[in-house]
Amino acid sequence: MKSKTLGIWAYVLPALLILGLILIIPLIYTFWMSLQHMPIGKPPTFVGIKNFSKIFRDPIFYKSLKNTFIYAFPAVVIKAIIGLGVAVLLNQEFRGRGILRGLAILPYALQPFVVCVLFWFVYDYRGIGNVLLKTLGLEPIHWLGAQYAMPSLILVNVWHGWPFLYLGFLSGLQSIPGELYESAEIDGASSWQKFFSITLPLLKDVFLIVCGLSLMWTMGDFVIPKMMTGGGPADATLTIPMATYKIAFLLGLNYPLASAYAVTILPIFIILIYFTVRSLE
Repeated sequence: MKSKTLGIWAYVLPALLILGLILIIPLIYTFWMSLQHMPIGKPPTFVGIKNFSKIFRDPIFYKSLKNTFIYAFPAVVIKAIIGLGVAVLLNQEFRGRGILRGLAILPYALQPFVVCVLFWFVYDYRGIGNVLLKTLGLEPIHWLGAQYAMPSLILVNVWHGWPFLYLGFLSGLQSIPGELYESAEIDGASSWQKFFSITLPLLKDVFLIVCGLSLMWTMGDFVIPKMMTGGGPADATLTIPMATYKIAFLLGLNYPLASAYAVTILPIFIILIYFTVRSLE
């Protein structure tokens, strides 16, 4: 038994060491940096919670935090609805199902910057989006203007990310015993009754896991806001990752303040990780 335990640790320990190098140490360094003041060309000096006090007095922080939630939560809800709907559809037996399953993951297979380039052609004033609106008899709009910038970003994120949730839901659906549906049919249950009484309850853990992961990734998304709007116009799409980037690299190279931004949102990610891991138990 002892030798078996040692053998398990022999496999696990290298992974833990790598995890510590790529995750734990950077987190500790980020927290340490958030407590410093580091003028350009001078060594850092300890200032305690001064950077956090500055953040909590800055209206830009609250605006970027609000924008982060406005960007992430609707995107995840829409991705979950689309992903579940497509998973249920492609879990049925029909000809060509395998081809459609492969095509469904194509948006997720593309790199985010490629997705952004594709949507540049959609959101251009003379692009596909406005051509479609004109065809429907509607007026063209400025997709990335202040009024529509955030919904436009959400659309890009949804198009790119829904296949991840679809894959999770599809794997969960395939693990549900078919006998449960057969028994429900014998009892006269309709398709909707089977969906709400069998499918949804048995997908609860999968739902929490994929939605939790998707929410963390969406809140931390940097590429799509950076490439599509750069946080603008007028900070309309400024999220926490974008604000952190601007403070660290564009507005005076203030690495300690940018680190404080990152540390401030860290508890939200810890809570999400906790509930996601709990779903695995």
